[in-house]
Amino acid sequence: MLDRTYYLKPSTSSFRVNRFQLFLERLQVKSTDRILDVGGRAETWDGTGLEGSVTLLNVEHFESRREPFEWITADACEMSAFPDRSFDVVFSNSVIEHVGDIDRQQKMAREVQRVSKKYWVQTPYKHFPLEPHFLFPFYQYLPRSSRIAVGKVWPFSHARVLGLDPVREADNIWLLNRRQFTSLFNDAVILNERFWGMTKSLVAARC
Repeated sequence: MLDRTYYLKPSTSSFRVNRFQLFLERLQVKSTDRILDVGGRAETWDGTGLEGSVTLLNVEHFESRREPFEWITADACEMSAFPDRSFDVVFSNSVIEHVGDIDRQQKMAREVQRVSKKYWVQTPYKHFPLEPHFLFPFYQYLPRSSRIAVGKVWPFSHARVLGLDPVREADNIWLLNRRQFTSLFNDAVILNERFWGMTKSLVAARC
């Protein structure tokens, strides 16, 4: 398996814009493709011209089911409603670290591989110094009691900003290292997303 590295501008908006553009280019996404976004939101696709091609799959929805998107309520680890290779493209951004432990992550990976012809799965890298959900240095290495204590008082976490339960969020993040991620997607090219020379995220791309 080949390994590729690409560099992005050092801002949150640039990370997302550049990553999405690379996804479109590398997988040669077309408006005629049938696209499944596992765990995504409509805003990702607004203005792309692909809105009518996208099915959004979530365990639950946090927004109105607006057209022209198709909406599916399902578990990312159990997509038996879809036949094999029923989507031209499967896309998933920062979701697999939330589905549960490594067994659940394996189930999601198998389902993504099964229902897709091509896929793009991104996840934050476990060993990046700033944990991306709580925005606290080396948060992922703390014991559970310390993670919960930090989560309850740290004001900059996504959980606090979005009004979520920080304890639940602390227990619902399973970051992956390179070896684990590669083993989940062994038919894909693994891409590095770097920030200041350090790997920030990993992407599995099967083209």
